[in-house]
Amino acid sequence: MTNTSRKRSNRKADLVRLLQADDARLIDDLAASTAVSSSTLRRELRDLVADGVVRINVGRVSLATPFKEYPFVIRTVFNTEEKIRIARAALDLVQNGDTIFLAGGTTTLEFAKLLPGRRRLTVITNVLRVVNTLVDKAGIELIVLGGAVRPGEHTLHGHLTEWGVNQFRADKFIYGIEAISLQHGLTHSQLLEVNTDRALADASTQVIVLADHTKFGKVAPVMVLPIEKVNILVTGRELPDSEAEGLRAKNIRVILA
Repeated sequence: MTNTSRKRSNRKADLVRLLQADDARLIDDLAASTAVSSSTLRRELRDLVADGVVRINVGRVSLATPFKEYPFVIRTVFNTEEKIRIARAALDLVQNGDTIFLAGGTTTLEFAKLLPGRRRLTVITNVLRVVNTLVDKAGIELIVLGGAVRPGEHTLHGHLTEWGVNQFRADKFIYGIEAISLQHGLTHSQLLEVNTDRALADASTQVIVLADHTKFGKVAPVMVLPIEKVNILVTGRELPDSEAEGLRAKNIRVILA
């Protein structure tokens, strides 16, 4: 990502944070809060409206839906330091010689960036960003699952992907998820991804979830996996003690990074 693209993503992320804190804001108020020009603000808002993230009604800006998966480039600037800590802690769970499924997400991509130090790994993935990260790295046998590309996320899905998953068995499934609830389990806002994620979990000996603390206590529209399907959960030390204890009560190993 270029510096210009990074700055634009940061501006958009700041706008989303402001709207998460305040249900609706006047455009002029947002301009004052973000210290950007009105023309720049309106350009970023146009992009967010086009992506379905926000809506504008009579000069007031609000999030489009109560639960929305934000575009990948915006999510990369949310809780970055925590995600890197989580990725580093998760690396200790991977042994030389392991076969791992690696799914999409900003935290799992941080994890992928750390893998080249390991040897004799087999990485099976449906994520094009992971492919670009690992394609020329020594010591890693990289297997790419086919399928239809989801624009923006650069992930592959569909019956070809699921057929491919069923040809393999993995020691570990490294998984990032949109929402985690003790009662409702792992949920997602994108129906397209659910069958792929379930297939990856079913073909793995261990399900290892990487999620920053903001994913907890939330419920997205689509059920992916029951919470009991998770073996290990790696998150930030920002997670409230009550959430961690609730997870441990479900026999999930919780690692706080």
